Amino acid sequence: MVEPSLPSYDGGVSGEPSVEPSLPSYEGGVFGESLVEPSLPSYEGGVSGESLVEPSLPSYEGGVSGESLVEPALPSYEGGVSGEPSVEPSLPSYEGGVSGEPEIQEALPEYKEDTQLPQTKVETKAVPYETVYEKNEELDHGVTRVKIPGVEGQEQVTTTYTKDQASGNISGNKTVKIVANKVDQVVEVGTKPSVETTVLSHKTIYQVNPALGFRRQEVAVAGHDGSVETRTTYQLDKATGQVTVSDTTRQVNPAVDKVIQVGNVEKVIQPISVTEERREDSSLAKNIEKVASEGEVGENTLTRTYAINEQTGELINPQEASQITKPMKPRVILVGSQEDKPHLLPANSEREDAVDVSALTTSARSVDFLHDSKLKAQLEPTYDPRDIITKRIALRKTHPNITDQEVKDMLRTEYLQKLSIQESFDQTKTQAESSFKKIASHTLGIIGDTPENRSKVKQELEQYKEQILLGLSYINRFYNIQFGDTNIRDILAFNPSSFGNKTMTALDSLKKLGSMSYEEMKLTNSPQTFTKYLSTITGKASLKEFLDSNRQLFTSDDADTWLKKSSQAMIVDKPSKENPSAYIGLYSKLTAGEKDSRKQEANMAAILGLLNVKEPHVYVISNMATITYGNIGSYIDTSLAQSNPTKYQAELARVKSLIEKAAGQQANYVDTLYRITKPENRDKLLTNRLIIDTMKKYTSNPNAQIDNTWSPATGSGADKGVDQFMTPMNYYSPVSKVGAEANGLGVRYFIDRVLDDRGSATYSHEMTHLLDRTVLFNNHGRRDGTGAEFYARGIFENSYNPEKDTYFNLNFVYDESDKNGFYNKTPDRFKTAEDLQSYMKGSFDVLYTLDYLEAEASRNLSAEDKMSYFKKIMPIPSTGPRTWVDYRNTAVKPTHKSEEIQALTLEDAKKLTDIDSLIDNHIMVNRYIIAGFSDKGKIVANGYYTVDMFDTIFGVSENDKGMSGDITFRKQAFELMAALGYYEGFVPYVSNQYKQVAEAENKPLSDTYIFNKILNGKSYAEFKKAQIKERVDRLNQLKPLTIQYEGQEISLTSQKLSELMQKAVQEELKQIKVGKTTAHTYTFIETPVQKLKQAIYKAYLKDSDDFRQSIYNS
Repeated sequence: MVEPSLPSYDGGVSGEPSVEPSLPSYEGGVFGESLVEPSLPSYEGGVSGESLVEPSLPSYEGGVSGESLVEPALPSYEGGVSGEPSVEPSLPSYEGGVSGEPEIQEALPEYKEDTQLPQTKVETKAVPYETVYEKNEELDHGVTRVKIPGVEGQEQVTTTYTKDQASGNISGNKTVKIVANKVDQVVEVGTKPSVETTVLSHKTIYQVNPALGFRRQEVAVAGHDGSVETRTTYQLDKATGQVTVSDTTRQVNPAVDKVIQVGNVEKVIQPISVTEERREDSSLAKNIEKVASEGEVGENTLTRTYAINEQTGELINPQEASQITKPMKPRVILVGSQEDKPHLLPANSEREDAVDVSALTTSARSVDFLHDSKLKAQLEPTYDPRDIITKRIALRKTHPNITDQEVKDMLRTEYLQKLSIQESFDQTKTQAESSFKKIASHTLGIIGDTPENRSKVKQELEQYKEQILLGLSYINRFYNIQFGDTNIRDILAFNPSSFGNKTMTALDSLKKLGSMSYEEMKLTNSPQTFTKYLSTITGKASLKEFLDSNRQLFTSDDADTWLKKSSQAMIVDKPSKENPSAYIGLYSKLTAGEKDSRKQEANMAAILGLLNVKEPHVYVISNMATITYGNIGSYIDTSLAQSNPTKYQAELARVKSLIEKAAGQQANYVDTLYRITKPENRDKLLTNRLIIDTMKKYTSNPNAQIDNTWSPATGSGADKGVDQFMTPMNYYSPVSKVGAEANGLGVRYFIDRVLDDRGSATYSHEMTHLLDRTVLFNNHGRRDGTGAEFYARGIFENSYNPEKDTYFNLNFVYDESDKNGFYNKTPDRFKTAEDLQSYMKGSFDVLYTLDYLEAEASRNLSAEDKMSYFKKIMPIPSTGPRTWVDYRNTAVKPTHKSEEIQALTLEDAKKLTDIDSLIDNHIMVNRYIIAGFSDKGKIVANGYYTVDMFDTIFGVSENDKGMSGDITFRKQAFELMAALGYYEGFVPYVSNQYKQVAEAENKPLSDTYIFNKILNGKSYAEFKKAQIKERVDRLNQLKPLTIQYEGQEISLTSQKLSELMQKAVQEELKQIKVGKTTAHTYTFIETPVQKLKQAIYKAYLKDSDDFRQSIYNS
């Protein structure tokens, strides 16, 4: 049977064809039988069924089942074959398992009929196995391991022969039987990644630690070696088993250096030997000695501070310092100096009745302090011509023809009342009888109680009764002083000989004291009066010596404590946290703390006045820079003392808390200045500048005018504090309708009150006037062309309403930790002058960013809309007062400028294309208010202006012949502080620091001159543009924040900020167009842009901890 060649065929074949021609490429399964299978193209799939002849096939993969008689040479074949072929020709490569008994028949040579049939032949063949490679990442690379051993297979080939009876041809039939299947060998090849480690050795570094004991070492950082790890991964060629590198990675673990800290401070204690001191003790009898203290050896510590060799740890280059760490206590020997301790006159009824004083008493009680002829002649004042003129003007309508003498007669009563002695004089008259008897008793006790002396004493009492009354009244008024349990008044009046002068009689001392003049009776002259009239009586040369000796004699208190105990004034002193050794105790401050000896003596008058305040009518606040005197009656209804004592005490407690609070705020301010002031200028803060509180009397009417509440200087209508202390001390002033005013010596309050929150803001304002030339401006003085108000309001005056005020401000005064305001919460934010710069830099980081966003949001407005949204601040010829500054170089002629806020023209608006154009064209936003409700007009020099942080001034001012106007001056001062620093930018700009240098160059001290010095030749416009660009470049670095805005919680990004500003600018423009502005409505309106800027600014202020931290991600 023969299968002719067939066309290409794909598919499965089933059934039993007689002839199977040559097929084309075939894929799939074949079932059934064919007699002859010609040569086929490439074939993949399974074959089943039977065929008689299988010709040579193309490459074949798959399983084969069924039977065929003849299997010709086949191409490469993979799969399973079953059946029993009779003859197996040479086959192509074959993989797979074969089972069953296929028959493959191949054509054999022909034999003749008479040929004998060959015997059946049986052969056994080995089937070789193949090797398969698998990777194993747990084995080291290159290592092999047989996972499955290979096993050869076996097959049995049987050949039988048959003879064709017709032709006589002999044909052979081969049968192949698989005896054992082969097993391929599986070999695992190691591909485990290899790791090579190189050690990086650490170093040992030595550092100093002053806290450790000398030469003691302590490991601060343990340190360890680092390493470099190189990791190599591998890949396997499964066909050949070859391993090659796949990837190599390198990881560096840096070494950590070992840090050893070494104690570098050596302290050597040196003893200080005890010395002996002999101290006078007035409580001991004269010349009696007593050891008060055996003394104690002191210690001087010699401190050597070493540097260190960081490589070896050797301590080198010691610096020595010596300090007394334990003061030596001297051996103190007290030496008695007491002659006879002053004491009250012992009662002696016999001598007291020795002189009949009944008629004298009656006549004495009729003496009138104001009108008695003897006293009138003795106490004739020296009249101030200004008072005569003022009185004449006041009386010109009712007394047009009044004479000077008549004016003086009227003034005399006022002058005498200012002595604050009349009330004491009247009290003394009521006690005249008892007083005269004590005077007579003491005098007779000294000169002898004889009839002649009794007559003499009686005569002199009558003759000098006016002087005696006056002397007693003076002692009663100004020496009613408590020393512990002892009051000195009656000792001085009735037993003067107990002070040591045994021949001094009460009659003689009072006659002498009562002869004083009007000027000598003034409280302000009391130290001189003491020296003239009482030093010979008391044996003490000065009022201070008298007070100190009696304090030491009768109490164990120090002077400051004694003053607080003995005076009924509310005295609060606040020590400096920065300079604890500064005098703040009132007695010490007024005496030892006063550098001017003349003023020191004058200050004793204030001490004497306070010692005689017997009711809490006056308060005092003392710190290292100022002394504040005020009236309790300005804060409390003093009539409650009689009508409702319980409520009165509660009100006193309330006022005491206000005094404590104000004292703390004043101390905060002074301490802050001390911190930021150059060390060489700090002594200028250690002064006794006087702060005199208002003379307004308390009223429950908040709308009461100052004219109606200002206390008279004297009389029944006067406040007790005014009458008893302020007027006698010459601290009283007529009413003035200003908040407060500073003069060369101190500050007077008028409308404002010290103990209100506003009062501490006023304190910062007025202290600026006193300190700007020296402490604040490093002794360079105010800048040529300025005035006093350039620096106070709008720069150094403290805001007292931090949640409402939004102008530039530095909080030197208040603790605002519990408030959500726009300023630093506490003054200790500023520990150094550098802190002023860091705070203002953080502030302008936010403000310049917001200003830029506003400029961008308005960029695409029409020119007409820009005319509405903006206005300009233009330089104009100077208007208003400026401090005149002398240029000795006559060639120098400064020309200062003021400013005017003007509306834009259309041509102006067309120029505004970006933020740089806003700077160049003097632009500011429409919402800026000059003062009150005024938004346009001239800025008169030396006014009370503030610059709002959120009412943007884009424009700048630079005058090349002098200084510029008030508004831009303030804004640029803060900008320079932020960019350059307090002493590097702010002070040079606001002071005369460069005046002499400029004058030497024949130039006035101008903006341009200063900017050339501090801005390296840049114009101010160039400087400001660069400052804004710096913030624009960091817009995308802003720390993300969340704010509450328009009732929503909004997360801020640079994109969101831009969107919010775009919306706010459009809303504000709409309001401007319909006239909804502060200037048009005469009502303060918070605009959309203001609201947005305020919310963002507050958020960054809080998040940065008052700009201690940057607002940017680093």
